[in-house]
Amino acid sequence: MPKDLRSFIVELEAKHPEEVARVAKSISPRYEITALLTQLEKAKRFPLLYCEKVEGGDAPVVINAQASRKLMALALECKPEELAAKFTERQSKPIAPVEISSATVHEVVKLGDDIDLAKVPLLTHYDVNAAPYVTAGIVVAADPDSGVRNTSYNRLMMAGKRELRIFMAIGRHLWTLHNKMERRNEALPIAIVVGVHPLFSLGAQAFTPSTDDEYAVIGGMMNEALRVVKAATVPILVPADAELIIEGKILPNVRREEGPFGEFTGHAVSKDDRPVIEVTAITHRKNYIFQDVHAGYTEHKLMGAVPREAALIKAVRQTVPTVKNVCMPVSGNCRFHAYISISKRTPGQAKNAICAAFASDMLLKHVVIVDDDINVFDEEQVLWAVSNRFQADKDLVVIANAQGSELDPSAGPGGVNAKMGLDATKPLSGNAPELRVADEVMKKIRLEDYLPTKNR
Repeated sequence: MPKDLRSFIVELEAKHPEEVARVAKSISPRYEITALLTQLEKAKRFPLLYCEKVEGGDAPVVINAQASRKLMALALECKPEELAAKFTERQSKPIAPVEISSATVHEVVKLGDDIDLAKVPLLTHYDVNAAPYVTAGIVVAADPDSGVRNTSYNRLMMAGKRELRIFMAIGRHLWTLHNKMERRNEALPIAIVVGVHPLFSLGAQAFTPSTDDEYAVIGGMMNEALRVVKAATVPILVPADAELIIEGKILPNVRREEGPFGEFTGHAVSKDDRPVIEVTAITHRKNYIFQDVHAGYTEHKLMGAVPREAALIKAVRQTVPTVKNVCMPVSGNCRFHAYISISKRTPGQAKNAICAAFASDMLLKHVVIVDDDINVFDEEQVLWAVSNRFQADKDLVVIANAQGSELDPSAGPGGVNAKMGLDATKPLSGNAPELRVADEVMKKIRLEDYLPTKNR
């Protein structure tokens, strides 16, 4: 069976039912699903949420498919702390897609006046949002000259039955493709993919050269060839096992107001004039599932962490080969903070790792380097290392007026900010002895042998 959203949900419910929460009661896509998710966040609960009856729409809504490292690790068949390594392993083994003649995503095809985005259960997350948004839409576009496909997440605001407005980060692949077509005064054909297996999502976010076909990267991530089929109205092959496809074209030299929108920082970005998508078709399964991302909360932050961590390990390892692991924590929006563990061999390695990290990821704002006895996925251990192994007068690195994220609410014009690196590693000699219990004793003494369950 091909890997798709449904197969992932079925596997979760069979093997890990505690990771799925079904909502049978009718719920509104306007604020109410967000309110429910916010309550779950406050309770530190991050299940895949399946809303069976969504008011005003013609499909159920699934959200939080990547809201925890555990969920992503279940998809990648590894331990949560091994996600970046497993991601890198699969990214290095791309599998070309295979074209088929018919697909379930074409069971229903809507063209012309039958297209109505208002019938799709698009969510309005917050009162600041100007309109409903597609947040889990993966935009597929092909280079008009090479045919190489690009996949990316972009926020998409509904502006009418057949109109979306899109935000594209300047300089990224999709922006570059649209810019190329716009100079020719031509529209860029696209397909927006909604409802996919988490491995498809992870592969779609991989950091790759513009010459790499990202469908092949996705195939490598899924460990099987992606099944694709010809789109109904645009010259693009689309995933055959997706839940829904929105086909269209990004118009040249047309800008209309988009926003405000609640971004991953937990702050709203202001409205601005953005490119416009003219929708030419909506295709979907007969009983499709609409997938959404909880904007501004854990899923929105975490889903991009693993590809970034994998890219960061690779980049820093070129300068400091003894890098052990990297965590981009939710507390730093999975963009602005990085905790990096190294096996230090020379006094300057930690500062070299700091410089390499900032050079490799423009969005990074704060980097903490720790020894390999610290678990970077345990924030308490990282802060303990800062408390006990860091001195600001000799272990602090500050870079002023560097390019950062335009979405950082504390940054200056254009996203210019200050970057800070902390060397929280031990000196190579002369460090005070730390308290520890011998490994053989730790292995011998088990909680279940000495304490009843209620006391653990």
